[in-house]
Amino acid sequence: WINHYEGYRWIDMGQPFIQVLQWFTSLGWDIQSWTGKKEAPESDFKTWYELTSEERFSAAQLCYFRMTWNEVEVFSNGGFPIEKPGFRFDHWWKLDDEVREIAHESLKYSEITWNVLGLGAVEARDWMSLTPSEREAAESIGWNQATWDCWINHFRSYSWENLVFYGLDLDYQSLGWTDLSWDGTEDAPPSNDKTWNELNELEKQYARKLCYFEDNWDMVDITPNNGKFPHPKPKSRFAPWNELSDDEKAIAADSLQYSEKTWNSYGVAEIERNGWDELTQLQQSHAISLGLYERTWDCFQNHYHSKSWISLDGEVRDAFRVLGWDENSWAANYRPPSYENEWNRLSEIEQSIAYRLCFFEDNWPGQAEALKGQSANETLAGEEEAAEEDGTEENNGTSEEEDAAETGPSGQTASSATQEDNSGSKCVFSGLTASLLISFWSFGVETL
Repeated sequence: WINHYEGYRWIDMGQPFIQVLQWFTSLGWDIQSWTGKKEAPESDFKTWYELTSEERFSAAQLCYFRMTWNEVEVFSNGGFPIEKPGFRFDHWWKLDDEVREIAHESLKYSEITWNVLGLGAVEARDWMSLTPSEREAAESIGWNQATWDCWINHFRSYSWENLVFYGLDLDYQSLGWTDLSWDGTEDAPPSNDKTWNELNELEKQYARKLCYFEDNWDMVDITPNNGKFPHPKPKSRFAPWNELSDDEKAIAADSLQYSEKTWNSYGVAEIERNGWDELTQLQQSHAISLGLYERTWDCFQNHYHSKSWISLDGEVRDAFRVLGWDENSWAANYRPPSYENEWNRLSEIEQSIAYRLCFFEDNWPGQAEALKGQSANETLAGEEEAAEEDGTEENNGTSEEEDAAETGPSGQTASSATQEDNSGSKCVFSGLTASLLISFWSFGVETL
C-alpha cells in the first residue's frame, strides 16, 4: 500500500511469495524500463481514469486507487474525476438523429427514460454487466467504461468488495454508507434521502467524486417544462382513450387495470389511490411506458394523497394548507370546501396553488362533480322532454279522432260536446306528469 513493490528487483517480483510481475507487465513495464534503461511505459503518464479498464484493474492489484495513483487529486471542470459527457444531459430531441437511434434501438432508451436522469433500466448496470452489443453501441456514441461506470452508474452496481478494491468505498463511506447498508442489510444513510441542496458542502464534494451533481443526484427531468406545473405534464396520460395506440391501451389495461371509462375520468381509477412506492415493479414499468415516473405519478395521478401529512414536502404541505387542509382533515380524508368549487370559481391564488399540486381544470375534483351534475341535469331534461312529447302525441291523436266525428243536430261537434270531460282528463294527465317529473327530480337530487 505504501511502496507498491517499487523497491523490489524485477526478477524478484515473480517469486511465489510476491507474484506481482504479471500486473506490472500488463501496465507495460519490462526489465529495461524497470531498471531505467528506457523510458517508463505510457501507463505511467496517465491519470487513473485515463487508464484502460485492464490497466486500472492491474493497478488496483498493486494497491493503487485513484488518489494514490494520481498522487494528487486530478479534477476536470466542476470538480469531477472524469470529464462530463455533455450529450447525456441534452434532452431527447436535441440529440443527433443517429445518437438517438442507437440509444433507442441498442440501449432501450425512450424519451422519458433518457430525459429523467437515472430512470433508464440500462443505467442500473455497470459497464461489464452490459452485453457486448450494448457496450459496442455505448462506445459508438461516446462512452467508455470509466465514463459509463462513473457518470451513468455511479458505481452503484459494484459490490462493496469491488468498491474497496478500486478505492471507491472511501467516497461512499463519507456519504454514510457501510458494507451492510450497501447490500441492504441495514437502512441507507440519511444522505440518500437528501436533495442536492440539503447535502452539506463536504457531502457534495464526495458526491462529485462519484460523478454526481445537482441534476443527476436529484434525478431531474430535463424535458422542457414551460407549463405551470412543477413537472412536465405527461402528455399520453391526458390523451383520450381512443387516441392511444393499441400498445398503450394494452399496457394501461394490464397491470394498471384501466378501462376506457376510468382512463377518461380522472381520479376515479383504483390504481390512482396508490403512490409510486405502492406500485409493483411491473406496474411501475408499465407506468414508465406510458410516460409517467415517480414524481409525475405522485403529483398528477395521486396528488400526494397516499403520503402521510408529516412526510409531505414542506412546500407541498404549505400548498395544501392554502386549499384548506390541515393534519386532522388529511388523516380523515375530509375534503375542504375549496374542493367543491368549480375551477373557474377558485381564486387566482387557489388556482396557482392547485397547479403546484398538478391540478388543472380537467382533473380538478370540483370540476368533475360539476360535470356529473351537468350530466344528471341533461338526463333529467331528456326525460322531461320525452314525457312532454308523449303527452303531445296523445293529445294530437285525440284531436284527429274528434275532427273525424260527425256534427250533432245543433251543429255542435262531438269534441265540443265532450270538451268539459276532456278538460278534466287533461288535468288528471297533467297532474300525473308533474308527479312523475317531481319523482325524477327528487331521485336525481338524492343521487347527486
